[in-house]
Amino acid sequence: FGFAHCVTERWAWSKIAMPAWRSPAMLPWGRRIGAFAALSVAGAAAYQCTTDTWLGPAASSPSKGIALDDSTLRWCASQIPQSWPNAEEKMTSIRIFKAWDKTWEADGRETQWNGLVNYAVSTGAKVFVGTQITCDEASDDQSWEWSKELMRKLHPEHVMGLAIGNELELLQFKGSDMVPEACLTELWERGYVWRKFQQYVQEFDEMGFGAVPITSVFTGLGLAGQPFYELPGKARVSSLLANATGKYGARFAFTWNFYPYFDPNLRLDSGTSSDCEGALRRASCWGVDCAVPGGLRFARAKMQALTGVSDSILWVGETGWSNPLSGSLETELKNCPEWSSERTFKQFYKGFLDWDMSIGGNAKPPDHVFWFTMRDSVNFGVDEHFGLITRCDEPKCKIKSSTFEPYTYEPHVPPGKYVCGGNANMLFNDFVWGGKETCQNKCEMDSRCKFYSIWPLSHDNMYW
Repeated sequence: FGFAHCVTERWAWSKIAMPAWRSPAMLPWGRRIGAFAALSVAGAAAYQCTTDTWLGPAASSPSKGIALDDSTLRWCASQIPQSWPNAEEKMTSIRIFKAWDKTWEADGRETQWNGLVNYAVSTGAKVFVGTQITCDEASDDQSWEWSKELMRKLHPEHVMGLAIGNELELLQFKGSDMVPEACLTELWERGYVWRKFQQYVQEFDEMGFGAVPITSVFTGLGLAGQPFYELPGKARVSSLLANATGKYGARFAFTWNFYPYFDPNLRLDSGTSSDCEGALRRASCWGVDCAVPGGLRFARAKMQALTGVSDSILWVGETGWSNPLSGSLETELKNCPEWSSERTFKQFYKGFLDWDMSIGGNAKPPDHVFWFTMRDSVNFGVDEHFGLITRCDEPKCKIKSSTFEPYTYEPHVPPGKYVCGGNANMLFNDFVWGGKETCQNKCEMDSRCKFYSIWPLSHDNMYW
C-alpha cells in the first residue's frame, strides 16, 4: 500500500485518476493506477497544490514572494509550493516572521528548519527572516538566537533581509494585560527598540551578513505623521526610522504592510446595511489609483521627505485578502458578504499576480512585495483566512472549482492475507490526525502513492 497501516484481509482505496490541472513541472499527465508491486520508490515530487483554475502568468515574479504562516513553519515546512498557486511562475522568496516560538515543540524544530533550508537550496529561493521585539528581553534574545541558528544554515546567499520587529506601532492597541504602559515606555521612551535593533544588527554582521538589508516592519499607521507616526509613550516610528537610516544608510529597507481588507476608512454603500460596491472598487483593484499602489506612492513620498532620496529600498512585508471572513475584521465591512467572498479573494489574488509593480506618479516601484499568506492561520487566537492553501497536508489550492478533486478513488481488496509493514515500498506507516481525509490527502500529495488504507478506530482523533 502507498500510505497505509497494512493489515490482513482488509480493503483499501486505490488512486485511479490524475488531477485536472497541476503545474506541469510537478507531475506528468496520465492515468495513475497500478499494483503494489509497481509502486515506485524514487524521490517524491516537490509539493504543489492542485487546482483546475488558472490565474497566471505572474508578472514581475522575481520581485514577489509569499509569507510563511506559523502553521506552515511549525508543522509542514516541507510543503512549500515551488511555483505560485494557480500560476506556473517559480516562487523565488519567502518571508518568515520568526524562526521558532517557545510554545512550539522543541523536538520538531530541526525537522522543520531542514524542510525550509532544503526548499531554499533546491529552488535558489531567498528567505526574509524576522525576529521579535516585545516586552520580554529574555524571550526576544531567545527568538534572536533561533533566528541566528536558522540563518547559519541558510548562509548569506539564501537570506534576503532581516526584520527586527513587526508592526511595533500596533502594540499600544493590544490591551494593558498584554502590553502594559510600562512596556511601551521601555520600548519607545527608554530606547529598548533602538538598542536591540543595533545589537542584533551588529551580531548579524559579525556572522557574515553585512551586505544583507535590514529593516523593521510597520503598517499604514506608521505613515500617519510628519513624516511618520510619532506619539510619545505609544510609538516613535519617525525616530526609529531616522536613527536607522542615519546609521545604516541605503542598507536600511523601508518595509510596510498594506491591507485594504482592514482599512477602517472604507464604508458600506450609503443607505445599505450589507453592500460594499464602492469599497470593493477602491480596495480590490491594482491600478495606480487603487489602494495598495496608491499607498506605496504615498510611502515613497514620506520616505523621500526623511532621507532626501527617491530610490530607498521599499518592501511590502504583507498584503492579501481573506476568504472566508477573517475573525479579526472589525470594520463595518464584515457585514458585507461580498467583501470576504471567494470571488473577491480570487479577484484580488489575480490582480496581485497580474500587477507589474507600477505605483504611478513617476515613483520608483517597490523592490519586493510579499503575499500574506501561504496557509490560513491564527492571529492572537483569532482565525484568519488569507492563505492560498487552507492547511497543512492539503493537496488542493484554495482557489478551485466547487467540484474539483485532485484524484478519484475506488475500493481495492488485496488477494487473501497480505502484510506489507516494513516493506521497502511503504511510504508512510504512522498515526495521522483526522482520519481518512488526512490519510487520503497524504497520498494525493505524493506521486509515488497508489493506495492507502486506514484503521477505523482512533485515539484522540489520531488514526493509523
